[in-house]
Amino acid sequence: MVQRKVKIGRLTGNFVPALIALLLLLTLAAGCGPGDELTESGGESAGEEAPADSAGSAVPTMPAARFDQPTPVTDLKGASEADRLEDEEEAAEAPDLAMGEFVYGNRCAECHGEGATGTDQASSLVGLTLGEDEFEDLIRTGGELGPDHLFGSTKISPDGLRAVYAYLTSLE
Repeated sequence: MVQRKVKIGRLTGNFVPALIALLLLLTLAAGCGPGDELTESGGESAGEEAPADSAGSAVPTMPAARFDQPTPVTDLKGASEADRLEDEEEAAEAPDLAMGEFVYGNRCAECHGEGATGTDQASSLVGLTLGEDEFEDLIRTGGELGPDHLFGSTKISPDGLRAVYAYLTSLE
């Protein structure tokens, strides 16, 4: 009986490492997966998709990326003209005075009055002498006037602020 247990122990001792090695090889082979195989013509399948109805269809892969060179500008005079026209179009987009009047009515008229003529709460804004950057700084930070004049971008958008400034500078 003891001899039988010794034989089983030796057999198991030889069999387990061989089984582990076999499982390791199978795992490696399975990890390689499809895509590393050769096509029927003998070349590698570099990014080619197999037809969907074929029996051994593989997972489709993305095609290789292409990086084209930018087209050089050979007509510098024409390019300069296009840039100049684009700049003129941007300059032509003047702030909308109607939008400025609307935003002023919603945000400023309560204290500064209709038409920005002033009230007992706040001074007149007619004939505003601040530059656009100074005006924006005053509105965004409150300046020396305190938090009552603090209007962040959630209360007045940058375009709305430009429109209010244009509206106020248009008043006489």
